[in-house]
Amino acid sequence: MYKAIFIAVMLYVAILSGGAAPKPEFRSAKLIGIGTDENVVKATAFRSALFTVQVADLIYMARGGRLRRGSGDMGKGLIVGDPVQVAVDGDHLIFMKPDGKEMKTIIMKRTRAQSQ
Repeated sequence: MYKAIFIAVMLYVAILSGGAAPKPEFRSAKLIGIGTDENVVKATAFRSALFTVQVADLIYMARGGRLRRGSGDMGKGLIVGDPVQVAVDGDHLIFMKPDGKEMKTIIMKRTRAQSQ
């Protein structure tokens, strides 16, 4: 009986602590470019959106989700040259799209911006 109550309490605590994840901190950045990247998995080619963004003195190259044929706007409403809001969360770069929704991408490369 006590074992069942203990398990129920531990499950309840785990659920509560899992829902309290911190929100990522968004910062202003500049979208430098949007392109495509092709991956081959088991002889099948998949295209993904590739985003290049500058945050302060760092330039990030990040791969977005898979693009389907005829999917339309691969930039999901983002325009090259415009300021964007991004958050770095480990190996992920999260964009705030113009519609207010978040778009999670995988960071592929980080480089320092050339000082002019």
